[in-house]
Amino acid sequence: MPSAETVMQFRLGKEDKERIKQGADLAGLNASQFVLRAALTEARRVLADRTHFTLEDKRYDAFMDALGESPKSNEALNELLHRSTPWK
Repeated sequence: MPSAETVMQFRLGKEDKERIKQGADLAGLNASQFVLRAALTEARRVLADRTHFTLEDKRYDAFMDALGESPKSNEALNELLHRSTPWK
């Protein structure tokens, strides 16, 4: 793992801390490395779930066709985009 540049702190209960320490020991890591690895794995999973998707060929072709089309007029969206914001 690359060297650390910043510190992140969090609170946890004694039982959770002991469980993490046990898992880290079994994995041959210190607790910080163990938690960081787990957190990064989960972050990648969550991000991938929202940024990558697969489609069957027929649906992929329809998706790509839709991306290539000019946007259809949407009066409600147009009104929303041109409305003054309450913080101005």
